[in-house]
Amino acid sequence: MKILWRALNVALCLVLAVGVVACAAPKPQPVDTELLGKEAATYPEVSFIVFSDPHIYDTSLGTEGKAFEDYIANDRKLLRESGEILESAMEMIKAEKASFVLVPGDLTKDGERVSHELCAKYLSQLESAGKQVYVVPGNHDVLNGHSFKYVGDNKERVPNVKPEEFAQIYAEFGYKKALFRDPASLSYVAEPQKGLWLLALDACRYAENVEGEESITDGKFNPQTLQWIEEMLKKAAMEDKAVIAMMHHGIMEHYPSQEKNYGAYIVDDFPVVSKLLATYNARLVFTGHYHAQDITVERFPETGKFVFDIETGSLVTYPCPYRVVSIDAAQKAAIRTERVTKIKSHPTDFPQYGQAYLEGGIAGIASRTIQKYGIEAAEADVLAKHVAKAFVAHYSGDEKLPAGQIALSAEGMSGRAKLVVNNRKDLVEGLWADLEPQDNNVTLDLKTGQWQ
Repeated sequence: MKILWRALNVALCLVLAVGVVACAAPKPQPVDTELLGKEAATYPEVSFIVFSDPHIYDTSLGTEGKAFEDYIANDRKLLRESGEILESAMEMIKAEKASFVLVPGDLTKDGERVSHELCAKYLSQLESAGKQVYVVPGNHDVLNGHSFKYVGDNKERVPNVKPEEFAQIYAEFGYKKALFRDPASLSYVAEPQKGLWLLALDACRYAENVEGEESITDGKFNPQTLQWIEEMLKKAAMEDKAVIAMMHHGIMEHYPSQEKNYGAYIVDDFPVVSKLLATYNARLVFTGHYHAQDITVERFPETGKFVFDIETGSLVTYPCPYRVVSIDAAQKAAIRTERVTKIKSHPTDFPQYGQAYLEGGIAGIASRTIQKYGIEAAEADVLAKHVAKAFVAHYSGDEKLPAGQIALSAEGMSGRAKLVVNNRKDLVEGLWADLEPQDNNVTLDLKTGQWQ
C-alpha cells in the first residue's frame, strides 16, 4: 500500500485534520426476524492461512534512477525485495497444515499487469501444494492511474488491469470457483470447506480512478453490492452455512482516532457494515490495507451479536507477517502469527533490516513534512522519531508504550513545535492504544465473542 503524500501531510505532520466527505448511509433491507431467531450455524473444523498486501512488484519495471528513488523515498514498503519476500512466504505457507489461503487485496505495487501476472505465478505454487487460494482486489490493484515503469529520471505508463481482467488473471484463485458473483463489483461467495461460506467482498473505488492520478484509497460499498451482501448472508443463514468474510478495508476502528486521522483505511459507513455482518453471524472478517497486525471486536448488546475484524499486516512491511487460523469442534478459533525472517538477500538479518527500513522511512517522511510548517530540522527529527516508533509498534501488534516513555512530547522545544504536538497528539497516542483482544496470538470463542 503506497503511503499517500497527501495523507502524510495530514497525519504525520500532526497539524491539519483529515477532511471527511459526508455521504448518505446505505440502507440495508429489513432484517428477517425468523432468520435472526435461528441458531447460528456451526463452524466446521478447519485450518487456513491469511496473508495480505504482498504488493508484488515486477522489478523488470525498474529499481534504479531518480524516478524510482523518488517513489521509494515516500514509501515504507520493501518493494525491491517483494519477490524474495513472497518466495519465502510461499515456502513457509506450503509447509503449514492448512487447506486454503485468503489474500485480502493489494496484490501488486500499483496494478501493473505484469506484476499481477507475477503474483498469479506465485499463488499457483500454493495451489500446486494443495492449498486453494482466494483473493479480492485492494485499492492499488484495478484501473490504477499510477502503473509505471521507471527509466532514469522518468516514469512511463505501463498497462494496468480492468475489473474483468483482474477476475480473469485470478480465475483459479476464487473467481472460477465462486458459487455466486456480485454483478456490481468483484465480490463473490465461495465454499472453501463444506458448510463454510467465504464472502470475498470488494469495496474498492477503482471505477472512480483517474488516469495519471493516484488510486483512491478510500472504500465503500455501492447500494447494489450492499444489497447483494445481505442477500448472500440471508441465503447462508437459510442453508445453515457458517460464514467468514474477507475484504481489503477495515470494518471498524483499530485504534482511537483512526477514523479522524486515517479514515480512508476503514470502509465508509463502517458501523452499518459491521452490524450487518454481525447480525447474520459472520463473526470473523479478515482485512488488510493499513499494514498492521491488529484485531478488534464490535459488539451489539441489543442483539447479543458480535464480529471480529482481524487485520493482517503487509508482507512487504515489517514485521512481514501471515496468520494461521484453526477452528475446532468447540467453536474456538486459534490464531497464530508467523513472520518472514529471512530472504535471499538478507538470510540472517532480515527482521532487523525490515524494522530499520520501516522506522527510518517513516521518520524521514515525517520530518520532511513537519519542516514544511516552519519547524527547525533538529526539532522535526525528534518529533518524527516519536511518530515512527508509534507506527512501527502498531504495525507489529500488541503494542505497549514502554514504562517511562512518552508517546509524543515537545518539552523544551519551540512554541511552534508545541502547537504541532497539541494539535495531533491524539494520533500518536492512539497508535499506542492497543484495543482488545491480543493481536498476534489469541484464541477467540466464536460462541461468546470472548478470548484467551
